[in-house]
Parts: sequence; structure tokens; C-alpha cells
Amino acid sequence: MPRGLNPEFLPSSLLAEYGITALFSLRTGGISPPPFDSLNFGLDLGDPEINIKTNLDALTKSAALTSLPHQVQQVHGDKLLWCKGSGTMHNEKADILLTDKAETALAVRTADCLPILLADPKTGIAAAIHAGWRGTAAQVVTSAVREMQSHGVQAENILASLGPCIGPCCFHVDMITADKLANSTPQAELQIQRDPEITADLREINAMQLINCGLADVHIERISACTACDNSRFFSYRRDKKLAGRHLAVVALPRRP
Repeated sequence: MPRGLNPEFLPSSLLAEYGITALFSLRTGGISPPPFDSLNFGLDLGDPEINIKTNLDALTKSAALTSLPHQVQQVHGDKLLWCKGSGTMHNEKADILLTDKAETALAVRTADCLPILLADPKTGIAAAIHAGWRGTAAQVVTSAVREMQSHGVQAENILASLGPCIGPCCFHVDMITADKLANSTPQAELQIQRDPEITADLREINAMQLINCGLADVHIERISACTACDNSRFFSYRRDKKLAGRHLAVVALPRRP
């Protein structure tokens, strides 16, 4: 790792209990200059590609991953891609990455959207999900769980870690968006405040979708941090627009004994 680099991230305590590597990067400890200072993983933003590669290599080493994580072209939908082996940036458009291979790392990029990491220790299947409001309205996490179930996973065995995202304190939406989110799952309306302003809680709406898929609430970890509020730790597209870098959320299952 280059001298001076110290990628910082929030680990998933829940998944770590099962020996699973799962983390959410912060904005600090990388090489990117302002306004992307400093641990940026977003391409085509104005930050030289060599910086993103250096940051990615450093995070991979710091997190003790055996290879680079797989990534895709994220489009705010519910399409999926199965991955195996050493990771790369795929040309496919998707917002769900899955694997049934040990030590295959999956990653999604965010800057206010909700990163969701899923894993079933029994079958050895994991998923990384990018859930913005459009993906949440389209029940992207439900699609991920259904795909895992089609490969033998039982919902009650799935562990979920919901990472940092824009919180209801800052996520102001219009009526149309609020209605789409409210219709995404039973009781989602409870996570939407309509007076005096309309705000929504992406994290809890996705948690409700997971519970309605059959996950136990005790298997759903919520990392309560608002990316828009905390400029010192997080990038935020809502706050910084085109000057916002991107975080990386990564999950990798261990090799079985």
C-alpha cells in the first residue's frame, strides 16, 4: 500500500460475527484531491482514474480481500449479475450483484443511495445491492432476496447490513416520489413524513421490504448515519451535486473449512 494511505471504513458487526467481510467506506484515507478528498471510488467524475485504482487497491489490501471486488454500471433499477473469481468493472447495467463463490468480493457505489449487503452463511450466497429511491420503489432488495431463494436460500437465514445513506432528516421528496415509495411495501407509509414537508426514510423502507420477504428483524443491521449531514465522513450527491465522490460497500464470504 502506498505510504500515507489508510482507507477508513465502517465494518458490519453483524456479518463479522459469521466470519463474513462486509464494509462501507468513508471518504477519508485515500489519495483523491479536493473536491473528491480523499477515498473516492467514482469514475468519470473528474478524479483521475489512477486515483480510483490506487484507492481501490488500498481498500482491498486494508480489508484483507483476496482480490478486487466486482462492480457494474449502476442504473437505479432491479437487474442483477452473478459474479465469480477476481473482480472487475463489468459493462453490464445492474444494481444487484450476487455470488455463490467464497472469497469473491462484490461492491456497489453510493453517495446518498442506500448500500445493502446480504449474506447467507449456510448456502454461501451473498449479494450487494444499490438502492436509491427508484430502486427502493422498484423493490430492488426484494428482487435480490427472491433470486437468492431461487438458489436454495431460506429467507430466515439471510443476514442484512444496511449502510450509510441520506437520512429522513435530509431526504426531502415530492408527492409523486413519496407515493411510489409508500406503495413499495406494506406499512412503508409509516416511514414517510408528509407534514410540514415530505421526507422519507430509505433505510427503514428497505428494512420493511426485507422483513416482508421473511427476514428476521434481528438479522437486519442498520448503520444509522446520514450521508448528507456528515460532511467530514461522507460524500453526498444531494449536498455536493457533481462535486460528490462515491463510497464503496463490499461483501465477501470466507472460504469454507
